[in-house]
Amino acid sequence: MKKILYSFVLAAAFFVFNTDVNAATISDGVYTIQSAIADKVVDLNAGNTKNGNNIQLYASNDTVSQKWKVTNLGNDYYEIASIIDNSYVLDVDGGGKKKGTNVQIYKQNNTSAQKWTLKYAGDGYYYIISKCNGLYLDVDGGKSANKTNIQVYTGNSTKAQKFKFIEVLEGTKTIDDGLYKITSNLNNQKSVSVKNRSSNNNTATVLNDVSDEWSNIWRFKYLNNGYYSITSYLDETKVLDVSGGSSANNTKIQIHNANNTISQKWIVKDLGDGNYSIVSGIDHKYMDVDSGHTTNGTKIQLYQGNSTASQQFKLEKVEEPTITEGYYTLNSMLDETKVVAVNSEIVISNLNVDLRTDDNANGKKWYIKPLGDGLYSIKTAANGNIVMDVYNGDKISGTNVWIHTANDSEAQKWYIKEAGDGYYYIIAKNSSLYLDVAGGKTYDGTNIQIYNGNNTVSQKFKLNPTTLNENDVVRQNYEEGYYTINSKLNVNKALDVNGGKKANGTKVQLYDNNNTVAQRWYLKKLNEGYYAIVSSMNPEIALTAASGNTENGISVQMSKYTGSATQQWAIKGAGNDYAAIVSKASGLNIDVSGGNTANGTKIQLYESNNGDSQLFKITKNDSEKVYTGIDVSHHQNLIDWATVGNSDVGFVIIRAGYGGNWTSQDDKQFLNNVAACEKYNIPYGLYLYSYASEIDNSETSAQAEAKHMLRLINEIEQNNYSPNLGTKVFIDMEDKSVVNAGKDKLTAVSDTFCSTIEANGYSCGIYANRTWLTQHLNTPELAKKYEIWLAEYLPVVSPSYSYAKTQKPIYNLTPIKYWQFASDGKMNGISGNVDLDLGYDIFD
Repeated sequence: MKKILYSFVLAAAFFVFNTDVNAATISDGVYTIQSAIADKVVDLNAGNTKNGNNIQLYASNDTVSQKWKVTNLGNDYYEIASIIDNSYVLDVDGGGKKKGTNVQIYKQNNTSAQKWTLKYAGDGYYYIISKCNGLYLDVDGGKSANKTNIQVYTGNSTKAQKFKFIEVLEGTKTIDDGLYKITSNLNNQKSVSVKNRSSNNNTATVLNDVSDEWSNIWRFKYLNNGYYSITSYLDETKVLDVSGGSSANNTKIQIHNANNTISQKWIVKDLGDGNYSIVSGIDHKYMDVDSGHTTNGTKIQLYQGNSTASQQFKLEKVEEPTITEGYYTLNSMLDETKVVAVNSEIVISNLNVDLRTDDNANGKKWYIKPLGDGLYSIKTAANGNIVMDVYNGDKISGTNVWIHTANDSEAQKWYIKEAGDGYYYIIAKNSSLYLDVAGGKTYDGTNIQIYNGNNTVSQKFKLNPTTLNENDVVRQNYEEGYYTINSKLNVNKALDVNGGKKANGTKVQLYDNNNTVAQRWYLKKLNEGYYAIVSSMNPEIALTAASGNTENGISVQMSKYTGSATQQWAIKGAGNDYAAIVSKASGLNIDVSGGNTANGTKIQLYESNNGDSQLFKITKNDSEKVYTGIDVSHHQNLIDWATVGNSDVGFVIIRAGYGGNWTSQDDKQFLNNVAACEKYNIPYGLYLYSYASEIDNSETSAQAEAKHMLRLINEIEQNNYSPNLGTKVFIDMEDKSVVNAGKDKLTAVSDTFCSTIEANGYSCGIYANRTWLTQHLNTPELAKKYEIWLAEYLPVVSPSYSYAKTQKPIYNLTPIKYWQFASDGKMNGISGNVDLDLGYDIFD
């Protein structure tokens, strides 16, 4: 009898000491219940809610079989029901009292076998303890395999008995992006704040009196994935962060450098009536006020959701100062006659920013543009492509501030925040360091740097609205290259050369975008920040004030480039990626006459009026340029070049002669054809028909033919003429009489001719038909050094240029620069047939 009594007392003692007397509380809701073993979860076998169906361990798969509705029944007990059917709940089989008793799903019956208490186990885990027997929910044998059985067992503090309750939450955008105070529902005079106003990593957040101090203000930004980032307004490189990424209850919520981890992502849960909970991405634990205390300095922590006021907040919107887009001077509080400036007449990348006396120059003005989220770009008014930038993107106090080509980096983005009395702080996004006048000095040339925030007048600036000084020609920096120039009046209209003509005096007009070479311009850098604006149709003709005049209303036209002031232009930034184009000769602006956008509207010069008719978007255009051309010889007899010059012919390749160096083998129309192309500004190159089959020094060799060509070039250069295509000279390899010399010799002839030409300063290429290129020449080797001009005719009669542009030759052994696609072309000004060609990026 004593033995039996002793056993009873021992069992009773076991039950008492394993029953949780400090039960944990979690809020009602839907959860996944994750085991400490391999992060697997409690799962309903096959999702079947029939009585007695087994509960098991299984890999998380986000199905309804793994989601459980947890309901507080009072007196520290919970019911855990399947969300498939809430009337089926977690149940101890038969209410058994033995360790190892199975846990199942069973129809709700309000017995103690279906009631559970929770005891916190540390590190975010809980013990789940049955009311009916005091035994713990347990993974059989601590195994991690899928379908491992779940039972109740004597409490033993192992992982097999530890579970996390991860609330099933789908975050959405519940509040607008912006600045907020996070006010506690425990006391609406208290809000979440950065402890001691420190911006150091790992600084705790605490409850503190509501104020307008930056340490009490937070920037919420929706990340489009259900989560928000929450950034400290005190230092916007720091975000709300769960210390160590831990999900344990009581884990400190702190600020830390942004790292895009889940410990820095938050769900803003709308509770209704203006109340919110802020839920971590880590196991969906809640922002919580420690122990519900409201004294200043109370720790803000992570805690299991429990529906208490400690986890409920009001989000009070804070209006952010907004700076209207436009031009400003940045006047220092040290001396308001001094402004942040770039002190250079030619404003280019990498110039220093310093303090200067304001003299209304555009280098002392800035175009401030909002970027969203409280950020701004700050462009120098002296160059629309150049912005205020932190040197090398450094984040060290004392780092220099300069200007640099815009690249959208964080070193070029700035917060502008109120400093009181109409002044502002300007703060670098990449470091949260402040724009600062070095040493607090005010002499001209004092350096501007970034520095730790110190609330001194060296870091406070007044933003005074201003306008561009139209008398200060602002030189905007563009890379050399091809561009299209579109009018602000209508960006679908571009500066265009009338009819694609190249003769001196051809007018420039406004015309629908068509991406032809008549609408592409090469910006060539000159001295003093000016540009020549050269037509892509001919590198020798440029935008010019008509007849050299400089009066209002004078036409802008094309003429051969001489370098005069009437052909030099400053490009002046005007904000929003637009620019004015200003004549060096007169200071007048390129202007769309009358503000008219009809096709053919005259482009003129006019005094600056800051209107849209004088503003242009200059956009890099690197797409392929296809040119139309012809090749001619004395077989075309006398050509009416005035007519040809008014056509859409973009280039001409002229036969200079044939064979060895005898004047009798000069082409009879060579000089006439060259003079005409020079007169009408038609780009041209030269070719020589070859009979050579040797590379010795005989009069019929490749060397002799090269001498022939060089003699003729020298002859035209005495008249100040010169071929100006990208490939200036070609050897024509096609004569049947030399085919038997074989591929090696004919390849050597081509190479010798071209290398001799190039040694004398002229580019050279090889003309041949498809058969020659594939059978009689080692074209792959030649193409490594010289351009290829292919002869391969389209199988139609007299094909047009527009048709040829839609086709491709069969030959594809090597790239080609020119394509002769027809020998039976027809053209006004030429009697009989003429060869037709296309050229690809022929001046590049």
